[in-house]
Amino acid sequence: MSQPLHRSRLWLLLVALSVAVPAAAAEEWQTYNNERYGFSLKYPSSVFAVERTAEAGDGKLFVAKDGEARLLVGSLRNDSNFTPAAYQAYIARNSYADYRISYRRRGGSWFALSGEGNGRIFYEKAMFSCAGQRIDSFALIYPAHQRRVFDPIVERIEDTFRSGSKC
Repeated sequence: MSQPLHRSRLWLLLVALSVAVPAAAAEEWQTYNNERYGFSLKYPSSVFAVERTAEAGDGKLFVAKDGEARLLVGSLRNDSNFTPAAYQAYIARNSYADYRISYRRRGGSWFALSGEGNGRIFYEKAMFSCAGQRIDSFALIYPAHQRRVFDPIVERIEDTFRSGSKC
């Protein structure tokens, strides 16, 4: 590879990072710890505000201050004894039927889904806790035209999401 070409690629990468990273890095992040079930994640409090807390203490709905994006965090009993694969298929079919799913990942006790449709993007991650008795999850839905703002936020939320320890 020639030296000028190598430098120009490096410069382009640095420019791209300088545009993408400050938007997410400049946000003020807070930790949401669910007292009842013990799951947690970090979210940008300068972007999201709590709109509603579930009366049962099993989750919260956060809404972006411009009203364009929603972050739902919660836990539910796995009364249907779903496996991660079965619940992933159920969620894709019942919650995201209007989206073209472009990302599906699954581990032994978790899954992630993402897709786009009707000008919106979603990302959902679910983790099974308490030997599969509970499903802890978060879902973020945001406008596709705000992808550069929310994609880094999704990544950081996903990196900080921890399943519950209280059954």
